[in-house]
Amino acid sequence: MIGEITKAHYDQILRINEHFVHWLAPMDRVELEYVLDIASYARQINAAQGVLIGYSDAAAYPDHENMKWLSKKFDRFFYIDRVIVDERALGCGYGRLLYEDIENFARTSGYPRLTCEVNICPDNPGSHRFHERMGFRPCGDHIYKPGVKEVRYYEKPL
Repeated sequence: MIGEITKAHYDQILRINEHFVHWLAPMDRVELEYVLDIASYARQINAAQGVLIGYSDAAAYPDHENMKWLSKKFDRFFYIDRVIVDERALGCGYGRLLYEDIENFARTSGYPRLTCEVNICPDNPGSHRFHERMGFRPCGDHIYKPGVKEVRYYEKPL
């Protein structure tokens, strides 16, 4: 059910990213290919109804603001950058399955923690609840643009 992301999934990924763009960075095909090229983990579930992309702390992503923030706080971490679930598949457990898979991947790869960020402006309360249920705890907030883009960082020791 969980598998690698292939070019056959790109249109679906771009469609669901656009649907949730108010919480995610915009992404076109060139950007998608770029992030997949540097990702340490890029998997999908059920024909890309759910997608999770993550990076090691050593990923070559110099302009990624969240990676910069996390690198100042932690020596070693695995970063969950983009998790999206098709609105038609919400409640099917795909997010939980992908998170269990990436946790296993990060742990067996020797990372001491998983990290991610969730918007607090615009707020994404469902994502905050999900991460806390999955064992993540807040580890800091950052304001990128006051009243426009603010995030809460989470970590989960492995």
